[in-house]
Amino acid sequence: MVKFKNTGIVGLGIIGGSLAVEIKKRKISERVTGFSRRTETLARAMKDGIIDEYFPDFEEGLRNLDFLILATPIDVIKEYFVKISRQKSSVLVTDVASVKEKIVKESEEILGKNSNFVPSHPMAGSEKSGIESIKENLFEGRNVIITPGDNTKEKNILKVKNFWEALGAKTLFLSPCEHDRLIGLTSHLPHVAVYCLISLLRKAESRDILFKCMGTGFLDTTRIGKSNPELWASIFAANRINICCLIDDFEKALREMKNILENDSCEKLIMELKNLKTLREKADEKN
Repeated sequence: MVKFKNTGIVGLGIIGGSLAVEIKKRKISERVTGFSRRTETLARAMKDGIIDEYFPDFEEGLRNLDFLILATPIDVIKEYFVKISRQKSSVLVTDVASVKEKIVKESEEILGKNSNFVPSHPMAGSEKSGIESIKENLFEGRNVIITPGDNTKEKNILKVKNFWEALGAKTLFLSPCEHDRLIGLTSHLPHVAVYCLISLLRKAESRDILFKCMGTGFLDTTRIGKSNPELWASIFAANRINICCLIDDFEKALREMKNILENDSCEKLIMELKNLKTLREKADEKN
């Protein structure tokens, strides 16, 4: 099993906090050090035994780490690359962000192509956020995508792979470009679609009555619309090219469905829905 002396986690929300819990529970690191811009979050994490120590000053705490996990919003990761570079730290670094091309490019520009950064993305999480959302076994059986750059060191890739697997996760490898394209379809576009669906409520009359007409179908489908707006705005912006192309594809799919409804028989509609149902069921089998 991979073993670290002191693992630092920047950001103690649902992903970072759950990582801290699992690292301690599974004894993957001798110590876990927390970093957050909110002192109250650090104090609570310390009180609850989620971390062993914390540092309001990142660069001070960085000196004693041999592994660092950046569990911050995408736009903030660059700031920590700058701080790591300023300290000339050789710490092994990974992240959990859902956009990779931008982050890999920034890591090479700031840390250099010979850095110890290995980008990764656990397919886990929730619409909830903050330290209150921490969940045990969050990564058990989940996929984690590792997206090395052309110059990422093999020994570091192996360490990060072993780390995620020690948490019970399954790992796979994609290029940063392919990751952003595929996750754009499976994660980012669904959020865009849900926000658009919710936006229709703004035009509805008798909204109080409308809310009472919502069954589990609408509520379950739009659950992710309760996600952190700042976080998702930064994700949309970072992967905008892929998302815009996918919106074009989605608009085409909507037009095709509309065309079937307007011009074809019920039998053809049933056949189309059966085919789509089968495709969705395959996702459960493969995941």
